[in-house]
Amino acid sequence: MKILEYISQALRLCFYGTALFSFAISINIVQLCSMLLIPFSRRLVWSINTRGAQSMWWVMQYIFERQHRGHITFSGDKIPSNESAIVISNHQSFTDFYMLHSVAIRRNMLPHVKYFAKDSLKYIPFFGFGMWLMGMIFIKRNWARDESQLRKIFKTIKAYAAPIWIVNFVEGTRLTSRKLLESQRFARERGLPILRNLLIPRTKGFVACVRQLRNAHVQYVYDFTIAYRHITQGLQFSPNLLQVHAYSPLTPPWSFHVHIKRYAIEDLPGDEESLSEWVKQIFVEKDALLEEMKTQWTQSERLGGVRDERYF
Repeated sequence: MKILEYISQALRLCFYGTALFSFAISINIVQLCSMLLIPFSRRLVWSINTRGAQSMWWVMQYIFERQHRGHITFSGDKIPSNESAIVISNHQSFTDFYMLHSVAIRRNMLPHVKYFAKDSLKYIPFFGFGMWLMGMIFIKRNWARDESQLRKIFKTIKAYAAPIWIVNFVEGTRLTSRKLLESQRFARERGLPILRNLLIPRTKGFVACVRQLRNAHVQYVYDFTIAYRHITQGLQFSPNLLQVHAYSPLTPPWSFHVHIKRYAIEDLPGDEESLSEWVKQIFVEKDALLEEMKTQWTQSERLGGVRDERYF
């Protein structure tokens, strides 16, 4: 039976991997053709590539939630449909994109999700070029170089006044055990709070977003806390990209959860230093929430599987 299961997973992985790659290439072709329209209407080019992103992400989400039955639960503040926002989130793995898109698709914002991304990603064959045309915000993590580029991007966002979610993984990188230890060591040296489940946030990009968009059509900040649970591996053990496309069902063995807090930008601190401290405090609260989830899970196991439905 195990051999048959492995064969089934391998065939599933091959099928979905090939299908998604082929679909991505076809979207890239459309994107290339859309460049011919740049002299006539940049807004139209923006719209075409936005819909291209929506198509790719919708298919990926369909595979995750429907075909492979990844069950996602939600808690926190209710957010309305079609509302623009700056989105901050913890960053565990590639699967985080499915968690963010699970909310976006339910609030009619899937076509309008734009990510802060490492500048090197735009050089990936096919996909990097597609990300650039989709309007991803590429940064070098060097503030002297990034600041002027961000001003241009925000100017375009404000000029178009189109719906948008600007997503910033403010930890700056995915969480690993090594990076967590380094972050905790840095926190001790600086007298900062010691986070047990998160890295210390890098706040400059977020502060720049808020400063540039404070009086624009983007009037809210969403704080996403993403959590995973595996039956045997525990909290924050997420599936990798191969497992996402090979396992069916995904739930169990995994459970997925998104907790959301919504803040009005007009209520946030006005100066840079206070705004930076606000983000750090948000991460202290986020870390405490993840600890609470961990405790809830441990207690539920001791009680024979009874669980708190707010979380899992």
